[in-house]
Amino acid sequence: MTQQTYLFRGTGAMFSLLWHVVGFVQWCKENNAVALVDLKTVKAMNSWSGSPARNTWTEYFQQVSPGDLEDILANGNYEVFEGRPQAFPVGEYSTDSAYRELFHDIIRLSEQSQNFMDPWLDSLAQEGSVLGIHMRGSDMKVAKSHLAPPTNFQIFTIIDRALEQGDFTSIFVATEDERSLDKIRARYGKKLVTSDSFRTRTQSKLTRLESPVLQWSYVLGFQVIRDTWMLSRCDGLVSGHSNVSEHAQIIRNTPYPVNLQIRRPRVDIAGSSKTMISATNFLREYSVSRFEGPDFKVIDRSAR
Repeated sequence: MTQQTYLFRGTGAMFSLLWHVVGFVQWCKENNAVALVDLKTVKAMNSWSGSPARNTWTEYFQQVSPGDLEDILANGNYEVFEGRPQAFPVGEYSTDSAYRELFHDIIRLSEQSQNFMDPWLDSLAQEGSVLGIHMRGSDMKVAKSHLAPPTNFQIFTIIDRALEQGDFTSIFVATEDERSLDKIRARYGKKLVTSDSFRTRTQSKLTRLESPVLQWSYVLGFQVIRDTWMLSRCDGLVSGHSNVSEHAQIIRNTPYPVNLQIRRPRVDIAGSSKTMISATNFLREYSVSRFEGPDFKVIDRSAR
């Protein structure tokens, strides 16, 4: 019996897209279907914008099955996957062994991605014992329906705790927020190392900004992949919840000796307008977010 081919055409951010692809492949396994990722027909958030069009997925990663996308598109013998995968949790999926196993089974870097990151992984290996920090962009502070990112106070508090627990010689920071990077550099000085990723001082999402950099969103894709793999090579991790930090833990595939995760409620707990979100952010910043509790929960996933 011939298997039906299904195409996945997601348009989200890089590591949200990865979660969707893993869930899509699981759905195809359960339904005896062939899975292919088609980011040639649609434009994802990180994508090649030149002509002729390219399948952006295979610019970053290898295809998830041996099928030939060009042949399938030409003969039209396919269905498009619709909806949201249900096989895996949306949050905290780094602790899901089934997700972890399937990720390592199907997700392989492209040659371009591997070549882009290898010199950086070699450089990171020269830094001794490294504590990895992921700080989300300022756009997440006003992104309704999303968990609030950690405040600088919270990040600094937990970095200090991690430094007490591990003998770290360096701190690697992955962030697209230039202002947060300035503050962490001022606090930790020469301990800090980072990559050359593009950053912003605004609350606009980096991929939506205009830039004279050639293939801006395409290059950003390589950078976030590189930074996430670098986080996975660190000896400790401090972060809030994000698809980047969840995947860093999955890519590593063994527990970090020190892994402290900060969790907060959504930004829109009192209303979803930008004015209300900004007001509640201000009130939370100088009150409940300063004390461990509902607005400053710490999950210790350190190796035991």
